[in-house]
Amino acid sequence: MAKRMYTIGMAGHIDHGKTTLTKALTDWDTDRLKEEKERNVSIEPGFAPLQLAENIDVSIIDVPGHERFIRQMIAGVAGIDAVILTVAADEGVMPQTKEHLEILSLLNVKGGLIAVTKADKVEDELLELAGEDIREEVQGTPFEDAAMVEVDSLSGRGIQEVRTALRSILQDLPSRNPRGAFRLPIDQVFSVHGQGTIVRGTVYEGTVEEGNTVQVLPLRKTVKIRQLQRHGEKVSKGEAGQRLAMNISGIDREELKRGDVVVSAEHYITTTRLNIVLYTSELAVYALKQRGPVKLHLGTAEVYGKIIFFDRNVLEPGKQEVYCQLLLNESVVTKRHDRFILRRPSPMETIGGGWIINPNAERLRFGRQAVELLQKELQGTPEEHLKAALREYKWLEPEQLAKEAGLLLEEVQEISARLIEKGEAKQYDNKKITLQELYEQKTADMMKELESFHEAHPLRIGKNKQELQLFAEGTLPKELAERILDEAERHHKVARHKQYVANSSHIPYYPDGWEKRMTRAEEAWKQDGLSPRPWAEYTEEQGLPEDLNEELKYSLLQAGEAVSMDDKHIWAVSEMMKTIRALTANYPDGFTLQQAKETAAISRKYLVPFLEWLDEQKWTKRKQEERVWRETYDQD
Repeated sequence: MAKRMYTIGMAGHIDHGKTTLTKALTDWDTDRLKEEKERNVSIEPGFAPLQLAENIDVSIIDVPGHERFIRQMIAGVAGIDAVILTVAADEGVMPQTKEHLEILSLLNVKGGLIAVTKADKVEDELLELAGEDIREEVQGTPFEDAAMVEVDSLSGRGIQEVRTALRSILQDLPSRNPRGAFRLPIDQVFSVHGQGTIVRGTVYEGTVEEGNTVQVLPLRKTVKIRQLQRHGEKVSKGEAGQRLAMNISGIDREELKRGDVVVSAEHYITTTRLNIVLYTSELAVYALKQRGPVKLHLGTAEVYGKIIFFDRNVLEPGKQEVYCQLLLNESVVTKRHDRFILRRPSPMETIGGGWIINPNAERLRFGRQAVELLQKELQGTPEEHLKAALREYKWLEPEQLAKEAGLLLEEVQEISARLIEKGEAKQYDNKKITLQELYEQKTADMMKELESFHEAHPLRIGKNKQELQLFAEGTLPKELAERILDEAERHHKVARHKQYVANSSHIPYYPDGWEKRMTRAEEAWKQDGLSPRPWAEYTEEQGLPEDLNEELKYSLLQAGEAVSMDDKHIWAVSEMMKTIRALTANYPDGFTLQQAKETAAISRKYLVPFLEWLDEQKWTKRKQEERVWRETYDQD
């Protein structure tokens, strides 16, 4: 049976029994710093293993409760799956209890239970009242329906009930994704003599193994994992949901800090501009001005920046949903739908929290349109975001698609492979991906365009490729337009004749009612051989209107049945070929102007342009007073 990995946070007001309860559950003391021992206060998050069942493996994080250590509390809570909220029976709900509750709500931590600690210190009546007060206080939070257990960690009261309640919560809670790209936000960095640099954190997603080469972002530094440990024990592999310590080589302790992220993929986004949806705190008391200073807590990172509103110039206190943007002083590592907390640097308070909508944000203009764009970005699945990026950019390489869709490269590869298998997308030999719907729509539009063209110009073999809407500037990348046309031809939807394109079923035909007149005009023209009259005379004799006169002439030129002599005259190619065959038969090595005149039986007016045409088409070349045949030209 595969183990499911979880991390549980122990949260609550200072001195409400978090550390003591952790020790009672795990037999581990999470107050490890000398200063913490001396002051009896948790300053940094502490960690301890908890074995609840054969298939459930748990790490407990004891997060600091004192207001001064709220940033460490956020860093600890950011990677947890469930929470034990501790409230001391003798004090009840306190200010940091409320702030922890709100932070947990803003981070969308749903699973949890309430431990009413120090239960042996108060009378039963007071204990009951404390429980009622707690229930009232947690209404509207993720804990409103949470199980409540009365606990005294020193006597052991309620400890087994806590274990049972945790098992029940975690059985229904999905574990983190062990597949995909490995990501571990660093919350502790230190060095051990003889071992080198050590980093610790909670594995957000993916799997990593000893010996793997990984990358530290946003430093973009490649390192190798020498050893992995979990709660002091050496392990060969780390998975999503676990606490993990990594001994890494290739980087010095001084280069690293809390907030850096260890990843297995190069295409995690590092960014300084984020589109976000912010849910403001009910506890905030100060207004926040446009482009006001803020501190972003994202994973284990803390980064200063400013907030940019698109529908207001001041954010007034009160619970509300705001679509806005953050412009940060330093790069952060994130992906779409990551949660965050936003705090005011001074005076210090929690402004709110929310979701990353787009980690690859661009500058937007103030106005309702920007808000609507962000609202649209928030909705949808990763697949929908990928499709939206392809609809906008038409085709993209996987790396660029990951950036434009705000996804990881592994997500793009997984989603695109699934879409290709279902016939909803395709990847060309240049690695670029496009949607099948684009090919189908553009092909259908092209065939409809050609159908209209054939109705208007039935005599023509097709429309010039460069005049197709498919190749119009701003419609598609030119190379993609060529690929779509090639594919339509392979599937026999269209046919090509040199630079002309037609529906595959199209055969040029005379317009209704004009067939006989046009045929007679063509016959008269051909009878005149290489001494044609101006083309307009043939069509006027047959009573053809000017537009059909030009249409017939153009169709003959387009089909290769005629060659333009000048603005008024055209030659019939069949008559020209008769003369060429006669010349090659009579003069296989070459001929003079007089010999050509005798063979063609035409005046100098027509003979000179005909011979120049032979030179242009590389049938012949001048050699003193003669024209000789080019040996490389096909004369058949």
